[in-house]
Amino acid sequence: MPATIRTAYGPSLLARLLAAGTQQQVDECAKAAWILNGEGLIADEEMEYLAPVIEHRRLSISAMMRTVRAKGCTRHCRPAIPLQKRAACWLRRRGLAKDCIIPTCLAQAFTVSKLAVLSVIARAVMERGQSTMSLPEIAARAGVGCTTARYAIRDAAKMGLISVSENRINGFWNRPNTIRIVCGRWLRWLKVCAASRAQKSARPAGRGDLSTPLRNLIPTIEIVRFSLRGAIRQGTSRPVLPPCWRVCLGSSEEGWPL
Repeated sequence: MPATIRTAYGPSLLARLLAAGTQQQVDECAKAAWILNGEGLIADEEMEYLAPVIEHRRLSISAMMRTVRAKGCTRHCRPAIPLQKRAACWLRRRGLAKDCIIPTCLAQAFTVSKLAVLSVIARAVMERGQSTMSLPEIAARAGVGCTTARYAIRDAAKMGLISVSENRINGFWNRPNTIRIVCGRWLRWLKVCAASRAQKSARPAGRGDLSTPLRNLIPTIEIVRFSLRGAIRQGTSRPVLPPCWRVCLGSSEEGWPL
């Protein structure tokens, strides 16, 4: 059939394009239109009109799909942490970090949050010889998040301070990892800390304990206010004047001003 003869294929394809709701339906209509145009069943003038309609339908369906996805996708927002809880977490991690439970030469490579995590692990090692706490428990005790606790354990393992061994049950489940301290310097530091704490706990507490020379911090010196006029009224004939007063008043060491 010559291409100059108009047929019903063009209007029917146009109706299918306008009713299409997916990209697959638009592609099928475009494929059929180009095949019919090659066979001469759709005129070139009709194809010139259908080509922009096909592209417009593709763009409109893509925009519609993006809008539907944006409306249907609920954005996950983490709830805000209360200010009191956040302040308590900061106090906990700062207190653990400054507890000096890790040598200073090793502590300088970690942040305050990571030092709090390592302090929790060190306390568990001092008590039980190893740490079998789960990652959320370590993070909660240190006042940090699970990601920070994971990074702290990973960095300490890379530096050779601790060893982490998995307790796998099967291919899907495993118990909390066992963490041990393998750094000799850190272990000696923990022994010294444990000995000092045991010595402090065994020391009897009482008023007679004068282990520190700064026990009584209240001054016991009685401060007497000196007044020149008061001394004269009391009948003192030759009051002893301070050296600075003697210079200011022009007096000599023998007595009153000349």
